[in-house]
Amino acid sequence: MADLAVVFHWPPSEMSAMYLDELMDWHELARERAEQRSD
Repeated sequence: MADLAVVFHWPPSEMSAMYLDELMDWHELARERAEQRSD
C-alpha cells in the first residue's frame, strides 16, 4: 500500500475502504506509473 500512497498521494484511510482485488489493480497502475517516471 505504500506504493499507492507515494504514487497517488492517497492517505491510508482512502485505501482501507478498498477490496484487495481493487488494491491490486491500483498497485499495477502505480507500478506502471513509477516505471515511466524512472525512464
